[in-house]
Amino acid sequence: MSVQQVNLGFEPYLATVRRRLLDVFGPQRDAAYADPLDVMVLAMVSSHTTDDVAAAAYARLRIRYPSWGDVARATTDDMLELIGTVTHAESKALFIPQALRSLRACSGHLSLDFLDGWPLHLALTWLDNLPGVGPKVAATTLNFSRMRKRVLSVDTHLVRVGERLGLTPDGSTFGRALESYMNILPNDWDGEDLYEFHWLMKMLGQQVCTANYTRCAACPLADLCQQARLREPANELQAA
Repeated sequence: MSVQQVNLGFEPYLATVRRRLLDVFGPQRDAAYADPLDVMVLAMVSSHTTDDVAAAAYARLRIRYPSWGDVARATTDDMLELIGTVTHAESKALFIPQALRSLRACSGHLSLDFLDGWPLHLALTWLDNLPGVGPKVAATTLNFSRMRKRVLSVDTHLVRVGERLGLTPDGSTFGRALESYMNILPNDWDGEDLYEFHWLMKMLGQQVCTANYTRCAACPLADLCQQARLREPANELQAA
């Protein structure tokens, strides 16, 4: 039986997942609506990197370079000096200025506001084609920014938790996992709902269903998880 067919009582599967995570972690709404270009660069810096390390690196970047035009002119060595603590720093130091230069060459401005009126699939494809962006950063840019487009930001936590819950295929790329999630999300969820769902799933992945251990006994989704029944008690003890 596919996830799309599963109903728990009269409530769709993902609605149950969301409700239970809200009961544990509380609402995850953000009153601040960030500039799309700010979000894109932060997402590029943050990929595969812990939030605190990424935030510190991004802050150093903005202090050194007040405008994105300055970043577009930065050398790889200068970028590495600022963001060298993040994962894959060498490639990010190369791609971030390249992405900004490509944006300016294509649109004439260092702004992504023009994408707000585009259909979702076209905006995702356009961003995906910028150097170093890809589907994860593209979706994050469109959903986390003031555009709040109806697309789910899928990071490593959502891939891992999704695989364990049977929501995404094993070994999914970010793009494949995004496609899987978007195919099963309730039609009445808007961009705000998807923003909140991202953070709820990420918090579960950071605190309960981590890469190194699982705390299935403490998980609000354990009875829905196809892998929870296979977890050994040793995992629970390791997490204690």
